[in-house]
Amino acid sequence: MIKILLDTNIIVYRESDNTYKDNIGVLYRIIDNNYEMIKFIHPIIKKEILQNIYDNKRQILMVRLKSYNMLDNPSKNVCDEIKNKFLKINKTINDEYDDILLNEVYLGKVDILITEDKKIKKKALALGIEKKVMNINEFIFSNNDVKKVKHDILSINKVKMGTLNINDKFFDDLKKSYPNFEEWFSRKSEEEAYCYFEKNNLLGLLFLKNEEIGDDNYDDIKPNMRINRKLKISTFKVDIPHKKIGERFMKIIFDQAIYSMVDEIYVTLFDNDDKKRNLIRYFEKFGFLYFGKKNEKELVYIRSMKKHFCNEFPLKTYPFIDKSNDTFIIPIKPKYHIYLLPDSKLLKENYKDVHMPVEYAINKYYVSAAGFLEKPKIGDNIVFYRTKQEFIPAKYSSAITTIGLVTNIFNPSSIDELVNKVKKRTVYSDSEIISYYSSKIKNTYIIEFAYITTLTNKLNLEICLNNNILQEAPRSVIKISNEQFKKILELGEVDNSILI
Repeated sequence: MIKILLDTNIIVYRESDNTYKDNIGVLYRIIDNNYEMIKFIHPIIKKEILQNIYDNKRQILMVRLKSYNMLDNPSKNVCDEIKNKFLKINKTINDEYDDILLNEVYLGKVDILITEDKKIKKKALALGIEKKVMNINEFIFSNNDVKKVKHDILSINKVKMGTLNINDKFFDDLKKSYPNFEEWFSRKSEEEAYCYFEKNNLLGLLFLKNEEIGDDNYDDIKPNMRINRKLKISTFKVDIPHKKIGERFMKIIFDQAIYSMVDEIYVTLFDNDDKKRNLIRYFEKFGFLYFGKKNEKELVYIRSMKKHFCNEFPLKTYPFIDKSNDTFIIPIKPKYHIYLLPDSKLLKENYKDVHMPVEYAINKYYVSAAGFLEKPKIGDNIVFYRTKQEFIPAKYSSAITTIGLVTNIFNPSSIDELVNKVKKRTVYSDSEIISYYSSKIKNTYIIEFAYITTLTNKLNLEICLNNNILQEAPRSVIKISNEQFKKILELGEVDNSILI
């Protein structure tokens, strides 16, 4: 059993009708869904509430405390180590309450203390129990299961580093660039990396590292980096052009960053050849900014994961979306849906491992000659609606599956321009485009979009009709209201972490 002690501020954040704290619901969900974890409060919490909280809020909290487990047999006195260490800095009764909570952790009577009090965190560091005293986000970060970020549908799998051959030519330039690469590789033998193979040849590798506060002091990076939760891109290498594996790796990076609730992502790179300079430009496209240098040689680029949205260049704030922006529903036929949006594959869809470049891409193209009543613009949200399967009623086989983001919109002037523009980023072959769109080129438009996320719960037509999201099955691009979009996000259980 893992005993988790909650500080008074956590209870206030959770139970007060007038106070809100990000991710408090996630915190409680993690604890309540893990049969090994039990949350407790200390009897001292009643005194603290009576002393510091007033009016109706106090009465509400005192009633709601009855639903919590009270810590059995709490220590009668604070141990001498804690009492002596903080004797000179304790000024108020609240400081003494803090020591009482820390005492339970220090003596091993509870396993974890969760608090948003920075002074308690500093005291925990002084006592050497900082790993056992966490704020809300640190606890969520440490309990997220990275294996839930899956991308194996596109033959990118997590592989133990030790199963890879260091003598493979794939690693030659890494060994040249990093003198200690083989030693580092050996140390990581039990850790996993995302790998892409073709015919047993390693052609892509992405190695990520979650870094908690205190894991590294970053002394080798100048200027000094902030000490916070980070996702480090340790290795990012792709040896197959035009397949968009690099974009898939970027999707994995941001999925992991969101899931692990990091404050920022960082990567170190050399810029001594065209390939590396192109990679730097690619990172910059997704909002990475030059920060400084590591060991006065490698360039350091950082991407903040603070919620922010850029209407002009939405990829720079990927994967965040602004739910107050306009939203459009786009219908797509089943035979195209499965390959344009493979992550959104329905359970009974017949998926063949074709693996066209568009499947791996973040940026994709939707081509249509159907026209629209109102034109989407850069930064708008798009929702993909998979149309009905042949011979199966729409209310069962059609569904809203996917959220995307408009990054550009074009009207091609010729069929050649259309073919060249959408190559490798659409499900159509060149011959299909020429055959279907040549006579319709004047009415043809291209929506360039970024794939953001798949709905946890796909919303079939019946659900959409019953919840006033749709009045009928859409036949062309249609605009919906903000309220309808929010209903899609709610019913589809889209992660709030990406919503602004």
